[in-house]
Amino acid sequence: MSKINDAIAELRHAPGVKGAAVVTADGLVAASSLATGLDAEVISGLASYLMMTTNRSLDEGGYGLCSKLLLNATHGKAVLVQLDDSYLVVLFDQFAEIAQADREVDGAVARIRRASRLA
Repeated sequence: MSKINDAIAELRHAPGVKGAAVVTADGLVAASSLATGLDAEVISGLASYLMMTTNRSLDEGGYGLCSKLLLNATHGKAVLVQLDDSYLVVLFDQFAEIAQADREVDGAVARIRRASRLA
């Protein structure tokens, strides 16, 4: 699991990133590296709920499943990426340009997928 922890900890160095976590589909925290004041359990539950309801809605509409969800809110932004049996959640401050961190997020996704296959 240390390679997964390393990948999400490394994401913290990307511009505007406040934290990252790998969460399971049922809302459990597998790994996290979050700024002070961010609750991994709350983030995990919210991410699980958002992806579950988004996937259900897309499936009912015949659009297939969501592979990446971008969320813009008043005080921050989030990217949720579908992994094999879990999600990568990356949290940004409200001024971050998510596109600037795309390479780092995609790299972390690739490293996490490789590490989870080897485990």
